[in-house]
Amino acid sequence: MGKRLSLTARLVLTLTIGAALLWIVAAAVSIGILRSEIDAAFDKGLQETAQRLLPLAMHGLREAMHDNRPDDDGGEIPLLREGAGEYIVYQIRDRGGALLLRSHDAPTGQLTETIEPGFATAQNLRVYTEGTGDGEFVIQVAEDLEHRQKSLLESATALFLPLALLVPLSALGIGLAVRRGLAPLHALSQEVSIRGATNLAPLAPAELPPDLRPIAEATDQLIARLRGALEAERAFAANSAHELRTPIAAALAQTQRLIAELGSRPEALRARQVEEALKRVGELSEKLLQLARADAGMAASATQVDLVPAIRLLCRDSASRAGNDGRIVLEAAPDESLLAPIDIDAFGIAFRNLLDNALAHGSRDEPVRVALGENWVAVTNGGRTVDPAALEGLKQRFVRGETTSSGSGLGLAIAETIMAQTGGEVRLSSPAPGRPDGFEARLVFPA
Repeated sequence: MGKRLSLTARLVLTLTIGAALLWIVAAAVSIGILRSEIDAAFDKGLQETAQRLLPLAMHGLREAMHDNRPDDDGGEIPLLREGAGEYIVYQIRDRGGALLLRSHDAPTGQLTETIEPGFATAQNLRVYTEGTGDGEFVIQVAEDLEHRQKSLLESATALFLPLALLVPLSALGIGLAVRRGLAPLHALSQEVSIRGATNLAPLAPAELPPDLRPIAEATDQLIARLRGALEAERAFAANSAHELRTPIAAALAQTQRLIAELGSRPEALRARQVEEALKRVGELSEKLLQLARADAGMAASATQVDLVPAIRLLCRDSASRAGNDGRIVLEAAPDESLLAPIDIDAFGIAFRNLLDNALAHGSRDEPVRVALGENWVAVTNGGRTVDPAALEGLKQRFVRGETTSSGSGLGLAIAETIMAQTGGEVRLSSPAPGRPDGFEARLVFPA
């Protein structure tokens, strides 16, 4: 299916074609009127020419007859200049039809079949016939119709040629007018596009043209319903996770005490399985709390914060929890800094999730490496690669890759939500840059 035209392009194209068609129709009507006017003007010219030539010709002919001068040229009037042409010719005949006088380019035969006063068309000539009062002499003045057609063609060309310039100019003018007219619609579209889970402000319909206010008001109603649904969802997730913390912790403590009391008895294995299940439930409740905080829009900060101290602290804490201080290697100079517009607690949540993922899913035979750049921090682990087609899907909620390690599928989704609020992003690469295997997750802040 072909690419659809935008609303602006459709309006410009439709209005330009419509204007061009109107101009063509107007020019065609003008040419029709012009043709009638040209014919009337030329006919009047023929009539006036005949009425002025006839008395002069009669006077000359009568003098010649009175003086008995011979007509050596057969009645032909010579041209004043050699090589000149005539587009109006004439003949003068007597009442019997005999040719008495003619212009240089006039034929010797009759111009029309009958010599009747008035206008006639014959042999591609427009002919006007006029006679004297006593009927003794008749003059016929004729004009080649090609001369009229040439004049009409020149006039039509003068009308149509400007269209070649007017059509593109009108398209440009129409385009500018349409863009200006649709500017409020584009502004409304832009306002709607920036609305999301962290920005559900109303659209202020009163500032829009009357035609767009119903759309803005309907969108505001939708935003209000969405805001209510999101707040209910966040409240439910946060309250549920918070309320689960205490009973989960109590149940985990009782289970661990039970394991100690059972010692090596067979029931201890089942108690350890319960302990692992409770740990997973506790981790899930913690992730849900983090997700609720991230969805609340707590990440953006108006000031730049140096993240390196938090990165050092989180690396040491995660390595300590993993039971191996050398499990995480931070590749950073002692005086290095990384400034970013993000709330420090939000950054801690996002960065810790990257570390937890690397420790859980990476190879245990090599350390997790943390590197810093001008506007990014990257966490790289060894291990098997991830299909490139599945990388972006890992940032969706509750989506996990092919792994045997436990997890909720929320870590990367939480990090992506937090980074999006700062204008940054989470970039995933596998294999990791500079090596044939592994996985890299990078938090990239706005430059």
